Amino acid sequence: MKPENILLKEKTSEHKKPNNKCYENDSFQYNSQDLDQEQKVDVNPVQLNTQNVNVYVDNKEIDYSSNIAGITLRKKDNEILQYVDIYLYFGQKFGYPVLETNSDCNGNFTIKNIPPGYYTIYAHIGNRLKYQSHYIKVLPSQTIHQTLILSEE
Repeated sequence: MKPENILLKEKTSEHKKPNNKCYENDSFQYNSQDLDQEQKVDVNPVQLNTQNVNVYVDNKEIDYSSNIAGITLRKKDNEILQYVDIYLYFGQKFGYPVLETNSDCNGNFTIKNIPPGYYTIYAHIGNRLKYQSHYIKVLPSQTIHQTLILSEE
């Protein structure tokens, strides 16, 4: 027998008269809600805010573009290397390069008119000699001198 039926039976038996008529209506409400429900509450919420800042410089007299210039050398004997393939990547090396160039017959190279930021340079001759730089920080209107020392792998 269910607990609510027991209570109802006891209450109705107390209020009965000898003629077995109930003069008082009892109300019994049974709550069958499962109290063992698991509640998932994040006590350490994370809020992410994103802001986009667009800066427009209207001064046409000042050129904020930057340059990277340098020379290509072989690590073994510091000999100047000609016609080295040089790739400039924005940030880390992956995807498509921002710019491709070659060193000249004297081993010199120049990368002109790049915006300020962090860059990575990758250079190689065939499959033998390779070079990869760490981050190069380029500030506005600055010329960075970078020596590329290619080594065998």
